[in-house]
Amino acid sequence: METEILEIIIQHKFDHISSEQAVSELLDLFAVINWVAFDFSKLETRPPKYGKYLITRKDGKIHWETWNGSGWAYNHNEIRYWAEIKPPCL
Repeated sequence: METEILEIIIQHKFDHISSEQAVSELLDLFAVINWVAFDFSKLETRPPKYGKYLITRKDGKIHWETWNGSGWAYNHNEIRYWAEIKPPCL
């Protein structure tokens, strides 16, 4: 992990990436879960690929849901947040 951290810092230092991107990449290294606010009308808030994601519904319930590439198996109007679970960096 030390190598990845140094690589991000060097990329930022030599203006290959912005401060915001550097911070985001550093946080991703340590993240186990990142919640994304979901709004069906905004493409950037949709999951990137088909698969199972942990979701939070409007009623506060949390469970796994399948994203089929264009929508959720469950009513997308109920979904507020989604997350892809990543293993912690070792």
